[in-house]
Amino acid sequence: MVAILNDSFALTGAIGELHAYATTNRESDRLRRGIVFRVVEEWEPHAIRQKLWSYFGPKSAPSQVNKFAVNVGHMHIIDDSGVSHTQSRHGPREAADHDLAVTLAEFKKIPEVVNPRYIVEFSIAKGMPRIVYRKFFDGFSLVVVEELQYKAGLLVKTAYRQK
Repeated sequence: MVAILNDSFALTGAIGELHAYATTNRESDRLRRGIVFRVVEEWEPHAIRQKLWSYFGPKSAPSQVNKFAVNVGHMHIIDDSGVSHTQSRHGPREAADHDLAVTLAEFKKIPEVVNPRYIVEFSIAKGMPRIVYRKFFDGFSLVVVEELQYKAGLLVKTAYRQK
């Protein structure tokens, strides 16, 4: 795991290297690699709670707060398994009719999309809380799904483009 926090040029280069590693090395016993692209700062849990309250409403939000507790110091991580999943499900050969293929250029935009202002959904999948972000670009939107892993933080599980 490598952390690249305040150098966008180095971060996009590292994401490119991670993408190349994940898409060319498909062996199940490969070494896991990942990038910490941001550490949760003091403002972020508050912004997520605000989105949570507006998403669930005042009656349901209190019961959801602990499920989606993002804490200061948690890390936002993208790893080779998230890249592999995205490429196998949403890459150039596998994109569904309603999706556009995710390319390396979109992977490099993931840190930009993962921001509380772009949260569109909170969900639970396989017992794990997930936060869904969507940001609109010229001609498409990029959707990123992060899973809250209580000890480490937030792990990018998948990403896809929509028309």
